Amino acid sequence: MKRKAGLFLLTVMVFATLAATLVVSLAMYRLVSERQGEEIHKLEESLGDRFATFVVMLRAEHNRIKSHMEEVLPRIAADLDSMGRAPGDLSAAELDTLTRKYAVQNIYFIDRSHKVFQTNLPTDLGLQFPDGVFTAFLDTVYRENTVRSHGIDLSSTTGVLRTYSYFGPAGKDYVIETSTNVRDDLKRGTFGWMSKFFFEDFFTDAIRSNVYVKQVDIYLANDAGFWSLIHVGQRLAREIVEKTERQGRYESLAPDGRTLTVYSRYLSAGPTIKDDPVANKLIIRRITYDTGLALDAVFRVVTGSLVVLALTLPIVFWAASRLLQKQLLDPLLSLRDEANVIAGGNLDQAIVNTGRQDEIGNLARSFDIMRGAVRKTILDLKQTNLSIGRFVPHAFLDLIGKPSIVDVELGDNAHKDMTVLFADIRNFTTLSETMTPGENFNFINDYLKEMGPVIRDHNGFIDKYIGDAIMALFEDADDALKASLAMVDTLERFNQSRRTKGIPPIAIGIGINTGALMLGTIGEQHRMDGTVISDAVNLASRIEQLTKSYQVSVLISQFTYDRLADPHAYAIRPIDIVTVKGKSNAVTIFELFERNDAREREAKAQTRDLLWRGVEALHRNDKAAARCFFEQSLAARPNDRAAINFLQYCA
Repeated sequence: MKRKAGLFLLTVMVFATLAATLVVSLAMYRLVSERQGEEIHKLEESLGDRFATFVVMLRAEHNRIKSHMEEVLPRIAADLDSMGRAPGDLSAAELDTLTRKYAVQNIYFIDRSHKVFQTNLPTDLGLQFPDGVFTAFLDTVYRENTVRSHGIDLSSTTGVLRTYSYFGPAGKDYVIETSTNVRDDLKRGTFGWMSKFFFEDFFTDAIRSNVYVKQVDIYLANDAGFWSLIHVGQRLAREIVEKTERQGRYESLAPDGRTLTVYSRYLSAGPTIKDDPVANKLIIRRITYDTGLALDAVFRVVTGSLVVLALTLPIVFWAASRLLQKQLLDPLLSLRDEANVIAGGNLDQAIVNTGRQDEIGNLARSFDIMRGAVRKTILDLKQTNLSIGRFVPHAFLDLIGKPSIVDVELGDNAHKDMTVLFADIRNFTTLSETMTPGENFNFINDYLKEMGPVIRDHNGFIDKYIGDAIMALFEDADDALKASLAMVDTLERFNQSRRTKGIPPIAIGIGINTGALMLGTIGEQHRMDGTVISDAVNLASRIEQLTKSYQVSVLISQFTYDRLADPHAYAIRPIDIVTVKGKSNAVTIFELFERNDAREREAKAQTRDLLWRGVEALHRNDKAAARCFFEQSLAARPNDRAAINFLQYCA
């Protein structure tokens, strides 16, 4: 069903997109083409308006030049008569003198056969005009003794725009012709700045203002052809001129299908003005336009539609599947994901869809109720586990290889080499007799609250409390020694607080021993306990009790001393060799006096080497040498309990 729905939607989408693409493409092409056509017509009108402005300049300049020529041409003829010279006899220098004198650019003399027989322009000397409108005009000028103008015209050889004036002296068979360059005249005249703007910017700004306009031009006809007013020397093909003149407007599309050239005839607005310089002149406007915008628009529409179609194909399948999944599969998948999150431990994960009034909503609400129950059960279990951890340290479980108390079974055990620390409060029995039972509990808890963190901070854990005594285990002997020193420091702060309250301070003794021990569980099925069984534990307890006899804070065994990474890093000295109660082998014990007052610590440090040398002699069974060292130590520090102990051992 999902596949059929997806295929149906896909087919509809493809056909709808293709149909929409075709309609939009045709509409777009038509719209853009119409807009381009309107723009081209506006450009034609703009070119016409611009040329009309140019005509105004030409008229003004033509009238100025005409007035000037009406004055100077008769004078040129008079000068020739006064000199008694025929035009053909004039030298080039004399011709140049005439042009400078009368402010004309070029001067020509044309005979009855319409041929230029004298001029200051060598390229035009001997120029023969063909019979036509112009030669008919010349025939009306001969011997009329009147200055006539033929308006603006273009040079037959260069295409340069010029104004021409003619004078036929009475009784002479020639016509005097003068010409000036329109551009140069305009620059020197009233419209100097505007003429420059006209030829350089007035038309070409249409190209700059519209990226699709490639070229604009104005062409003017003469007998030699059609010449550009803007691009001097460029000519227009006669067949294009004929088509434009006949049709009024002619369009030519380039082979690339993008470039359209429009030729249109310019017709001046308003009534014809007598002696107008451009009257009866054929003027053609040319606009070359890039019409590829319409094709580009169609191409973009088609391309965009195809891209959209390609991109929407996956969406169609997705939409089809969503129509089927939205009411059933998605809610079930959501419940599955929520269950996975909850299974990962996030018991606060919200359950969606509980507000739906259908089977999915009922299922979601049931699941939410189950989540709440599971959350409560797990939180209770976590709290229970934390509570159990206060009785059975997690470090103990790690040592016997059990990740949780749930996994512990009766008889689980592990053999380890560890350091055991016993700490006990001095004269606690006497002290407790002065307090009520409640005060006793408060005192012990206050004391243990200070000491417990010290042991944990030094990588140890408390195995059990024995009344006021603490039994702690360490995997590293150095950690045990550092913990004992920190406990002495903590006790000092604890006592300082007691002194401020007027309560007597307390003292503790610490015994440390290292050796093999067995950790495990003992008891029966319904009552188990974790414990440590080892001679090392018993020895540590006996050593702690000896701190009372030797009146010291910390004692360690030879076994612990041998496990230290650097024994010389601590203030340690041997204090006795003892055979503790219940044991047959003698053990050397050492005093850790690092926290004694400075004077006592210095005194003990002075005799430490003598005591060490004596102990080494005893290990060699050389009691005489040992006695000598101990006596030296006693002499250096009389009443030193360590020297006395060793001398008694030697005896």
